[in-house]
Amino acid sequence: MISRRKFIGCVGVFPLVGAGVAFAGEKPLLRIGVLTDTHIGKTRSTCGRVKLAYDLFRRHAVEMIVNVGDVADYHYPTGYAAYRKTVEEAYAGVSAAERPKELFVYAAHDYFDYKGNSRKEWAQHATEAYAQMQRHIGAENGPYAQGSIKGFPYVVLPQVMTGGVDFAKCEKMIADAAAANPGKPVFVFAHEPPAVTTRCGTGHPKKRAIFNKYPQVVNISGHTHGTLAEERAIWQGEFTSVNVGCLQKWGSGRSGVVGYSSPANQNYGVLIVDVYSSRIVFRRFDVRDGTEYRAENPWMIPWPFDSASAPYSLKNRKDIYAVPHFADGSMLTVEASKKESGGVLLTIPVTSGEPRPFVYRVMLDRLDDEGKWSVHTRRDFIGDVWQREHERPAKYEQEFPSAYFEPGRKYRFRVAPVNFWGREGEMIEVEFAAPECNFKSEVVWESSNPMDECPMLSNVTQKTLQPRDGKFCKLDNHYAWFVFPKGVWDGEQGTRFRLVADIHTIQKSGPTWTLVLVNAQPWKYGSGRVCTPGGDSGTFRYVMDLSKKEASHVYHLLIREGGEGKLRIERIRLERLPPA
Repeated sequence: MISRRKFIGCVGVFPLVGAGVAFAGEKPLLRIGVLTDTHIGKTRSTCGRVKLAYDLFRRHAVEMIVNVGDVADYHYPTGYAAYRKTVEEAYAGVSAAERPKELFVYAAHDYFDYKGNSRKEWAQHATEAYAQMQRHIGAENGPYAQGSIKGFPYVVLPQVMTGGVDFAKCEKMIADAAAANPGKPVFVFAHEPPAVTTRCGTGHPKKRAIFNKYPQVVNISGHTHGTLAEERAIWQGEFTSVNVGCLQKWGSGRSGVVGYSSPANQNYGVLIVDVYSSRIVFRRFDVRDGTEYRAENPWMIPWPFDSASAPYSLKNRKDIYAVPHFADGSMLTVEASKKESGGVLLTIPVTSGEPRPFVYRVMLDRLDDEGKWSVHTRRDFIGDVWQREHERPAKYEQEFPSAYFEPGRKYRFRVAPVNFWGREGEMIEVEFAAPECNFKSEVVWESSNPMDECPMLSNVTQKTLQPRDGKFCKLDNHYAWFVFPKGVWDGEQGTRFRLVADIHTIQKSGPTWTLVLVNAQPWKYGSGRVCTPGGDSGTFRYVMDLSKKEASHVYHLLIREGGEGKLRIERIRLERLPPA
């Protein structure tokens, strides 16, 4: 048996390169396959990635499979039956006694639209919806569950219950498992991660407070719809937390990229957890062909857990993780856009070598009449770190429509590659004059003092005014929304609109608010989510387009998620665009 001291000496602050060689021949005591956020639909055809995942788990002889939540996109009885048929197909010819144990985490999407209830009533029927889901999908466990497999304890926690989650019960299950299994990891499967742990910080504060008391906890979650290629998907502090991301789409304003709604990326990642006596190894796979991401360097944590030497603590990673960089001589180019809405096309070269950037940070500066540069907007977009080498582009092109510019005025783009921890590589930049634009749109409404003309409400149900702090609205971690004047969204189905808003936010670094245009009754998003930056942003310009899904839809600007802070909408313009 390798000693703990020697093991840590091998690993240092990062997992051991070539770990498979170092421990060749040693078999894990337990192997778990984990998938999450499958978001299947009503039919068998929507279970394709589930089938690929279960096929991969069978090839790797996992002994337990856990779906960490949001199995279906909405409560779909036929979808759950299709999921079960998919599992039967993947394990055809394998007797029930020889199949892996299956666990399911019960999460919010699986009670959405249960019996056609409205959004504000959905949670009132969560418990009943989960019972129906359990029956249709053939799950052994209910929303709360605990047990052990091959001597290793596990706990399953629901995301939401009709009467609220019983956190006292959750803690008791964890405490009992820890007390009965001294020195062993306690695997806690919960859909929503604990607050301020993995990825962009979104998570549940009560879970964090409970888990903090039990260093044995190895929490595995989903919900954030990220990629397993992201190094922030594993976190260690008072305990260990790993986020599996999704087996669906990710991005589209949910990954902390600031400035506009980036296109969603298709994701195919699942996790295999190998448990040994001296370590736990988290291996990441692409279900399309079974390739292991970073096979030479899987996430590996020594066991028993020691917070002081935990290799995935922020202090061991954030400040020493390398920053990406452009090759010498790399240049940005700007040309007039050929799009109908005018503006410019910015072309950005890819970076050189490793590590690959998680995002590219694009700053657009404006030269004022006194010859001073000021930040006009920021637009991040996700880099290629999540892509396989053969999928990576040779360059990036970013369109900025004319709504960002004043024709003839001087602007400047500055672009930096950024790693997972927000550290920037050296910027490259280019100056240009905004071109003339012949794009014609109808200004439906505009205001230089919109927050005094229109209400900012506290959330979607109470409809009370948001408190003010001078010219700013004070926000917390609940929803708030800006209500537009009556009639501004009039138009038939398919009518196109563009919102141009100059917004000043003051908030913590993370998690930050996202902006989205939404029709409240029924609840339908009209645009993608746009992330706002942490800190004091100054005035940023945000441009959001939508096409009306129904003639009756009336949109509000929803400010969702995030934490405490202040927001001011300084100027706003709503345009009706010509037909596509």
